[in-house]
Amino acid sequence: MKTRHFPFVTIAIAFASVQVIALLISLTASAEILVDLDASSLSLGAIREWKSSLPADGNAHSDAPLQVEKTQGRNAVIFDGTQQFIASFTLPAGFEKKPFTVEVWVLNPKIDKAETVIAFVPEKGGPGTEFNFSSGPTAGAFRSGFKATTPFTHVPLEGAWHHLAWTHDGSGDSTLRVYVDGELDTERALKFTLPVAAKIHIGGSGEPENKARLKGFSGAIARVRIQDKALTQAELRAGAGLRMAFAPEPRNEAATSTLNESLRWQSGVADVASFVIYAGTDRAAVERGDHALAKPTTKAEFGPLALNLGATYFWRVDELDKAGHLMAPGNVWSFNAAAGLVSEPQPRDHDSNISPTVAQLAWHPGNYATRQRIFFGTSADEVEHATKPVTEIAAAALTCPIPAKLAPGTRYFWRVDSDNGQQAPSRGPLWSFRTQDTPVKSDVTFFVGSDCHYGRENNAAINRRVIDEMNALPGTPLPASVGGGFVRTPRGVVLNGDLLDEGFNKETATALWAEFCRDYGLTGTDGRLCFPAYEGFGNHDGGPTKSIVRAGIKERNKRRVGLKVVAENSLHYAWDWDQLHLAQLNLFGGSGPADVKGVNGPDHDPEASLEFLKTDLAQNVGTSGRPVIVFQHFGWLGGMSDWWQAEAKERFYEAVKNYNIACLMNGHSHGNDMVVWHDLLTIHDGATARGDGDTGDFLVVHVTDKELIVIQRKLGSWGVQKRKLLNTPVTLKP
Repeated sequence: MKTRHFPFVTIAIAFASVQVIALLISLTASAEILVDLDASSLSLGAIREWKSSLPADGNAHSDAPLQVEKTQGRNAVIFDGTQQFIASFTLPAGFEKKPFTVEVWVLNPKIDKAETVIAFVPEKGGPGTEFNFSSGPTAGAFRSGFKATTPFTHVPLEGAWHHLAWTHDGSGDSTLRVYVDGELDTERALKFTLPVAAKIHIGGSGEPENKARLKGFSGAIARVRIQDKALTQAELRAGAGLRMAFAPEPRNEAATSTLNESLRWQSGVADVASFVIYAGTDRAAVERGDHALAKPTTKAEFGPLALNLGATYFWRVDELDKAGHLMAPGNVWSFNAAAGLVSEPQPRDHDSNISPTVAQLAWHPGNYATRQRIFFGTSADEVEHATKPVTEIAAAALTCPIPAKLAPGTRYFWRVDSDNGQQAPSRGPLWSFRTQDTPVKSDVTFFVGSDCHYGRENNAAINRRVIDEMNALPGTPLPASVGGGFVRTPRGVVLNGDLLDEGFNKETATALWAEFCRDYGLTGTDGRLCFPAYEGFGNHDGGPTKSIVRAGIKERNKRRVGLKVVAENSLHYAWDWDQLHLAQLNLFGGSGPADVKGVNGPDHDPEASLEFLKTDLAQNVGTSGRPVIVFQHFGWLGGMSDWWQAEAKERFYEAVKNYNIACLMNGHSHGNDMVVWHDLLTIHDGATARGDGDTGDFLVVHVTDKELIVIQRKLGSWGVQKRKLLNTPVTLKP
């Protein structure tokens, strides 16, 4: 096939304003429009009722008047963030398990907070399902209770009319797709549950009768339409009056994997006769319609094209009728040609747990490299701007010796640039790693977190940000209030339960558990986290017979780093870090279901963790007086600590009171708190993901032979802290 070269002509992608029309989509006989509220038929002025073009049960009512105004050429209902309409129509039972489409023609003058355009709300109140026009991953495009949040890939431009659509196929993987102005913005396999007799709220996500409104919308809504069919992209575009070509390949703003790429698209009108393609590196020229690639073509494909390494290209497709007249000018799309960059660095980028004995750098060369140049040093700025490499090697080489012996506790920076023959050279990314600190006897640092809740909201993404914070923290200064110094290389990361949001759900837990394991790893070399992991399960992770997490922990305990002992049931375990003895009891230190408060005994069975602890302390601590830290999910005192029986807590205390307990650490409450229970310090470790606030935190723990220091670490800052002098060695009482 002949390769076509096109002129290299840079255009900012124009966000196409939605065309404002009232065209109805042609539906199959089985499809039904459930709600159709169109402001084009409303008179300007105040209204309390938004009448539907459908029967009366589709009308919407407000307890406060709203204004209908002409906004950028359209009649629209204006919301100020405190008002909403509630439709008299009630969604049929099982609505979310069947295909449906929600559409809205909307203008948001400013996008700076979570705002809900439409919500399906329980008739008796409570969390609902929200369709949003807002920024940030906690709201984004869609939210359903705590279980599902879908952010926009590209937040629609503020101050302009947009056609937003959400389709749900209701079967198989139950995919939710979000469209902005007819273009697919994001899609996600998603299952959620709606309450029976849910009401439709427009302009807010509050409860019935306009009470307790949350995240009210402040902008203009011109039309709302809901139907019981998952419309195709072509149907959505037709209904929105969008006639230009769509579904570009390469996808808009994507990167190609090769330097020979064909352009593909779909027609936006049924009777198009031919297409004219404009493309190049000059966006203004493409937008003007300069430099057509060839004569009009009848195929929705063109190429392949010969691309320049790493260049950004812009292109558009105009549609012509049989007479050659323009039917619809195309949007301007862009893509980046393959950059030919090196990848897969070893040591891994941002790894802070590298042995000073490492003597070699390794990487995967760029596909087009003819020669490679390596830059290396301890200054990010110097390596970033260096022009003289420390060494040059052939293109096929995958490794090179580190120029000098590595020093402990030092961060290094490096990059690999490539010459690419006749193509432009490629400048490699700046990578970094930090070597481990020189061990100091009886000086132990580790991190503690919990309540990852993979499967809830956008928690997986937040956990990855927290992991990156952990990886970057060694070597940074500690607060002066705890004596200064710096964060030493942690021995590992302890996680105190609720790793998944529904660890018992057979449909979702397996994939989420795999995601958790990819992120947190096990040994410090096999996941995103660069330190060993010591996790336990919580109540959300499921009971003995249904928990993917409990089964996973049993398997991981066979390979976990440095364990001293594992329980006979393979769940609970203990280990030593120098003078410190640590025990992971998972849910809580109890014997069986009878120790659980309430009716959840079978699902919250601690599976003899207390018996394991007694044996472990007797055999591995004894009368040594060594400091001990115990980890579990439920707390002993403070927030949400009443999930196990008071009598069980007292049996736990009897088991540990004669040992030198440095502290007890728990999750579950999602809060950071340090409280004394009996004569023992208990510490609530926070949560590695707080989806409602788009943040997470963990604890930095520093233990010497004299002192325990615990500091909350947020994303980018320090929080609450605690210092405790450790007891002098004690003898086990008879």
